Amino acid sequence: MSKSDVSFIIIAKAFRVFVFGLVSIMTPIYLALLGYSPFYVGATLMVILAGNVFSNLLLTWYGDYLGRKKILLLFSFLMFLSGVLLFSTTYYPLMLLAVFIGNISTTGTEAGPFQSIETGILPMLVEEKNISRMFGIYNFIGYGASSLGALAASIPSYFHEDLIVFRLLYFVYGLVGLMLFMFYSNLNNIEVSNRSRKKLILKEMSSKARKDILKLSILFSMDAFGGGFVTQSLLSYWFYYTYHASLSNLGGIFLVANIITAFSIVGASIIAEKIGNLTTMFYSHLLSNIFLILIPLVHSFPLSVLFLFLRQSVSQMDVPTRQAFMAQIFNDNDRVVANAITNSFRSVSSIFGSPISGFLLNLGLITLPIVIGGLSKIIYDVSIFVSYRKEAK
Repeated sequence: MSKSDVSFIIIAKAFRVFVFGLVSIMTPIYLALLGYSPFYVGATLMVILAGNVFSNLLLTWYGDYLGRKKILLLFSFLMFLSGVLLFSTTYYPLMLLAVFIGNISTTGTEAGPFQSIETGILPMLVEEKNISRMFGIYNFIGYGASSLGALAASIPSYFHEDLIVFRLLYFVYGLVGLMLFMFYSNLNNIEVSNRSRKKLILKEMSSKARKDILKLSILFSMDAFGGGFVTQSLLSYWFYYTYHASLSNLGGIFLVANIITAFSIVGASIIAEKIGNLTTMFYSHLLSNIFLILIPLVHSFPLSVLFLFLRQSVSQMDVPTRQAFMAQIFNDNDRVVANAITNSFRSVSSIFGSPISGFLLNLGLITLPIVIGGLSKIIYDVSIFVSYRKEAK
């Protein structure tokens, strides 16, 4: 076990997800204050997701060629550049460029290249028996940091939502990119030495690994399509648009939501050790999607918030269990590539939710986006359980 590498990864995760939690809530409200309609808000979130797709594709095809450390440094620098651009300008095309290159999260956590690499190398750095626990710690830290980022998103409300405060927070986002650059510069034992860097990595995989990547990419796409309608950015905007919730209220709501999520992550790893990763994924995620569908159906701000909290109490229990499940399915050489490819498919599928949600909100159909998201995710829950119940617990 490489304790120093694990420590750097965990610390980097904390700082990174803190600012992801911050900007995921702040960005749609900032755009609304700049005068953009729900359609433009949705379109901007779509560009963010497209940037995540591009980064994961870059990782898939060139990650092992460039080396995992170098590509982490590259993405850290782009994150810095993104923050500087968003601080410097409100010119919409440049803002789109910034959100495209910055791997900005719309979920409050992440599905971009940083996590693809980190979840691929963590099993190499810890003992096999500790993999599930490590993913639990990794995600607990992430959601804990995201909850603090959600609270920080309320800062502009204490300054009368002055736009310069939003821009200063984007500059903080860029500074965290520089911090990540320093953390990743100290990583050592993260490369795969026995893979040729001149061949296409997919050709070097076994037939089973390629089949699993294809099957999981399709399954994860179902989940991500539904998730695209209910990202943290869209949910915060939905509460803002539907109930006129203030930025300070949104910061408090998602602070509590992410704290609940963080503690559920710890419980997920413990439960998975008893009943298995796949079983934990299925039952927790199915229940969460029932709560999700109820959020817009109750037509009451307090009840909608209550069902959001109930949803968050189980919705992300599938995250560490899914990562441990991937560690079961793929070996050390294939795991980063498998994560990058499946995350690319997830990101592509999630792109459609943002513009469709913006369009539906413009039409006044405020219930439909969340219901579509929940039903799509239920189809995924049943499909992955049926597909892998005999192969993995």
